[in-house]
Amino acid sequence: MKGLVACLLVACSSAGSPPPRVPAPPTPWPVPDGWKHELIAFPLGFAPSLAHDGVEEIRFAPGFFQPAAPGYWSYAFVWRLDNVPAFDASTVAAELTTYFRGLVDAVDETDEIADRESIVVRAKPEQAHLALAAHVIDAFASKLPVELVGTASQIVCPRGALWVFSFAPERSALTAEVAALAARAACDQPTVPNAPRP
Repeated sequence: MKGLVACLLVACSSAGSPPPRVPAPPTPWPVPDGWKHELIAFPLGFAPSLAHDGVEEIRFAPGFFQPAAPGYWSYAFVWRLDNVPAFDASTVAAELTTYFRGLVDAVDETDEIADRESIVVRAKPEQAHLALAAHVIDAFASKLPVELVGTASQIVCPRGALWVFSFAPERSALTAEVAALAARAACDQPTVPNAPRP
C-alpha cells in the first residue's frame, strides 16, 4: 500500500510540473535607429597582419564621416574571435595602431596623408577594462588628425572571445551613448549581415 501511495505522489507531482523553460535564442547586437553597421571577416583586408580568426562588427553613429556632425568618428566595434588571444594594454595598443594605420593605407589612395607614423593608440588598465587614447587621421573626409578616447574590454566566451571597443572624439556628446551600445555586445549573438549594396 505504501508503495502505491508513493507512486501516486510521484505521478501527481510530475503531472503538475510546468514544462522546462527553453531559453530564448540570443538577439543580435543592436543597430540603433539612424546608425550604420558593417560586418567584416578576419583577416581584415586593410590590416591583414592582425592574426585573428573571426569577424569584426561595427556600429557607426549618424554623421560618422561628417566633421561637423555630433556623431563624427563616434563608433563601437567588436571582434568576435574564435580563440582567446592575449589581452593586455601593450597588445591591444599595438593591434589598434596597426588597425588605424591600415585604414589610412586603404582609404588614402592618392597619398595625401604623409604622417602615417603619427597614428598611435595608447592603452592603460582602468578597473575592468582598458582606457584608450588614439591619435588617428581622418582619411575619409578631412584628412586631418582626430583625437579619440575610448575603452576596450574582453569577454571570454564558451567558444573564443569577444573584444569590445568604443571610440569617440574627446569632447563628443555621444561618448556615453557609444559606451552603452558597446556594453550590449555579448557572446554568441548572431551577426547582422551587411546591407545589399545599391
